[in-house]
Amino acid sequence: MPSIGTPSGRLVHEAMVYSAEEEFLGRLVPFLQDGLAADQPATVVLLPDKAALLRDALGRDAQGVSFVDAGALYRSPAQAIAEYRQRLHAQLSQPNAGLVRVVGEVQFGPSKQEHTRWTRYESVFNRAFAGYPAWVICPYDTRALPEQVVADSLCTHPFVSTGDRRVASAGYIETDEVVEQPLGRERVRAGGGTPLARVTVGNESELDDLRRVVAGLARAAGLDPTIVDEITMSVSELVRDALRPAGGEASVQIARAGAHWHCDVSNRASNASALGESVGLSIARLSSDRIEFASEAGVQTVRLTYAGAEDARQRILDAASELFYQQGIRATGTNAIISHAGVAKATFFHHFPNKDGLAIAWLQQPGNRWFDRIRAELDARTESPSSRLVTFFDLLGEWFARDDFRGCAFQNAAAETPDAAHPLREAIHDYELEIRRYLRRTANDAGLSRPARTAAQLHLLAQGAIATAVATRSPHTAKVARAAARRILK
Repeated sequence: MPSIGTPSGRLVHEAMVYSAEEEFLGRLVPFLQDGLAADQPATVVLLPDKAALLRDALGRDAQGVSFVDAGALYRSPAQAIAEYRQRLHAQLSQPNAGLVRVVGEVQFGPSKQEHTRWTRYESVFNRAFAGYPAWVICPYDTRALPEQVVADSLCTHPFVSTGDRRVASAGYIETDEVVEQPLGRERVRAGGGTPLARVTVGNESELDDLRRVVAGLARAAGLDPTIVDEITMSVSELVRDALRPAGGEASVQIARAGAHWHCDVSNRASNASALGESVGLSIARLSSDRIEFASEAGVQTVRLTYAGAEDARQRILDAASELFYQQGIRATGTNAIISHAGVAKATFFHHFPNKDGLAIAWLQQPGNRWFDRIRAELDARTESPSSRLVTFFDLLGEWFARDDFRGCAFQNAAAETPDAAHPLREAIHDYELEIRRYLRRTANDAGLSRPARTAAQLHLLAQGAIATAVATRSPHTAKVARAAARRILK
């Protein structure tokens, strides 16, 4: 694959995968020295130990480089994009600054949820700074990062380092394919619920007051604190975009419609494209559940919609429940669940680390824990332990006869998950053990000689009755199982 020459005019976003200090310095030292020789501003964002390593290798040239602590800059994806914007604007405003060079080692954090958030950040970065004359190299240390994070770097960066040069990444995926807007770019619908506040901003000195208003109302609406920070940052940066060029004006209107929280940012400047493709909009893509656009009478409006934290989580669980029953867990993709729930990817991964985590949470929903209802009915209807063991099958028959009967979610999940080490198997095993323990205690209280054996037999009868009822769509299987249970108990 041929190397590509020195960039100019637009963003170059390059991933550099390394596993030794020699590789790290072999690419970055000449990259920075070439920039300094051409009078190009350079910024390095690394943790202190790696910054010290690079300083030593640069020697006296390190004086011409701006070093920033990566722990401070990479506090959150939204904060990082906003801070990069400010730094790039400051550097590009210098005389004859035709190209800015940046080294930024993203801090992905310890959890899968954080890995996903920062991978999305790397993808959004391409759109946020597409028109900036900047060459950004993002180091990925294979000694410290999970394999999946390193592999994803080839999808989120248009270019990769090979030795001391860069080449186009064969695995790169366009931003729109990685970062989705579930409902697309729709026109802003009429009305936004109950108005909470309206703020007009005429210059950037008023942004601090705007941030306080936005953050206060978002917190009051019960939105997650992490999301509140990203909302505040995206609205602030959208308004900053609307105020450019000088002389523009922006208005922000916040409203609540049920569980949904809306924020409309309107641009009254002559620059009609100020909000359409902006840094603020890129930040919004990291967190909002829906982004809508409208343009009328010279005013462009962007509406950001956020669901309340619990509301969004339940919508995801409801969507998963419907799709898992229709298609099965393995056949249902994460993107299908996100689309069906009408939430953003950021919202999904805020609540669930992955689809397995969602499936486990789904199994624990009251609607799937059928034995909880039956146990409560047994305690209410029966007096003796022995009658409880027989009535158990009567209650199964009542369940089978219900219109919403679709079998046992745990049993269905077990059929789809043959791997004994899979996280779902532990949740399934725990639930089956819970049922057998109840049956064993009841058999013991009834004075049966072999309570553990009896419980295992009754549990096996119940499982077979459930599976047969699903296949035949008949509640009669419960009566057959009841008769067999009575013979066991005698």
